[in-house]
Amino acid sequence: MSIIKQMDSKLANMIAAGEVVDRPASVIKELVENSIDANATIITIEVLDMGMQSIIVTDNGDGMDFTDAHLAFNRHATSKIKDESDLSHINTLGFRGEALAAISAVSKVTLRTRQENQEGIQVEYHGSHLISEGSATLNKGTVVEVKELFFNTPARFKYIKSDYAERAAIIDIFDRLALANPKIRFTLKMDDKTIKETYGTSDFYHLIDQIYGSKMTKDMTIFEETVQKIKIIGYLLSPQIARSRKKDISIFVNGRYIKNYRLIQAVIDGYHSYMMVGKYPIALIHMEMDPSLLDVNVHPQKYEVKFVNESMLSYHIETLIKEALNKKTHQIPEALNRIRKDENEKYTPQSLEFGENLVQEKNDGNDYQKIQKIPDFDFVGVFSGTYLLFQNEDGLFMMDQHAAAERIRYEHYYNSLANPNHTIRSLLMPRSLDLTIEDMEVISQHTKSFESYGFIFNEDTDLIGLPVWILDTEVDLAIETMVSMLAENSKIDLAVLRDSLAKDISCKGAIKANKSLNQNEINNILKDLRQCKNPYTCPHGRPTVIKLSHYDVERMFKRVV
Repeated sequence: MSIIKQMDSKLANMIAAGEVVDRPASVIKELVENSIDANATIITIEVLDMGMQSIIVTDNGDGMDFTDAHLAFNRHATSKIKDESDLSHINTLGFRGEALAAISAVSKVTLRTRQENQEGIQVEYHGSHLISEGSATLNKGTVVEVKELFFNTPARFKYIKSDYAERAAIIDIFDRLALANPKIRFTLKMDDKTIKETYGTSDFYHLIDQIYGSKMTKDMTIFEETVQKIKIIGYLLSPQIARSRKKDISIFVNGRYIKNYRLIQAVIDGYHSYMMVGKYPIALIHMEMDPSLLDVNVHPQKYEVKFVNESMLSYHIETLIKEALNKKTHQIPEALNRIRKDENEKYTPQSLEFGENLVQEKNDGNDYQKIQKIPDFDFVGVFSGTYLLFQNEDGLFMMDQHAAAERIRYEHYYNSLANPNHTIRSLLMPRSLDLTIEDMEVISQHTKSFESYGFIFNEDTDLIGLPVWILDTEVDLAIETMVSMLAENSKIDLAVLRDSLAKDISCKGAIKANKSLNQNEINNILKDLRQCKNPYTCPHGRPTVIKLSHYDVERMFKRVV
């Protein structure tokens, strides 16, 4: 006797609902995506009791006829794809035909809809069962009301989190949908109170202000590039606006918000050395590409996407962010309460080589103009033996001499290590190093790696040749750093080695705090810092210079209120 039986549609829908609908926020996501696919330009979301009592999504989209209003509640009924070939060219947010079927399986749903020049229609489903149908009065578009979510699956309630967590999840999905669709006007109401609203004007400055708060676009960097027919637009908020979590890094592909660890990491790496370790930026990356280059049919909630060449895409995103941040003239942090709280040889600037002090940016006439990243100011003294004080008509500037020297040396060594084919200077006498037996074994196993950087050893593991870019006082430190990295990894990651070696040498060899500097050394620090691509932070993300405006000073002395 056969023990395998065909599952009835109601039970199948309830099982599918567990994949598609796990909390009120996921209901909102699915309904709003349907509205977007219906060409809506105005979408309103109303929530009562964090969505457990009711969720209403209203749009001015195309609407449905009588037949489609019923078919929409059937599992795998969709207008988005018709055959196998459509799966590789998906241009819509929804396509699986599961959303309404899954939602209606675990709630009470009323759908009212009207097409242009047609009568309105209303259908009502409770737990996948049709309860009523008839006419309705409404403007063109669709209204979906979801009541008593999980009324027939009480076990699901134990997975619902606190009111605060559910509220945060609803606001988060609203933010992602709004940021992905700047041309649509969105409104979110919770318990009859308007929480957020966007204008649908395609103005990203206004949009980001509405989502993240006013003045968040101050010092925002924007770039737009096309790489191998993939259009990439980045909206990078100021590195001074740091977050403790990665959640404010948003990736969008063809208007779809996605979660992709590798691309998020590319954004973080792009901000490298602009932010403290453990801090993350607010950044939006929009990509437009041929649908055949990605697969969105990976997970029922459609957050996961597979790309044809993900490693190439992540490389370009990281590179574009670095270039955009380095080209821009950023604001120097102002006022002490705005500074992020997370936290031996003489300086010889003539031995370091840098590029141009001034960066090039396009003006409105498509010509390039040179902009100085660090303003002109006059040296006035030293505070606490560590902070160099400068002033101009804008206020008082404090420079951390150690952080500034770190940045200068970091960029020197980072640039020097960019090309492994270094000019080598031979030593008249072999130079012995303080190495352990284990260190010498590492060197002997990776002789070619050391040679590629210009470090030449003889059979006794003594140095007989050095790259011209390194100072004699820092040879031991460089060898120590390279030995440590080679001992931990079977092969060298050039990018990681380049960055780590530059950081170690720059940090340990930079001017220390409380070290007395003469006027010539101070002038050289300022001169060389101005030559850096990123003169604003040390390699670890700490600020090199902060500003105390005249207003801040006068306020401290109660001259202004």
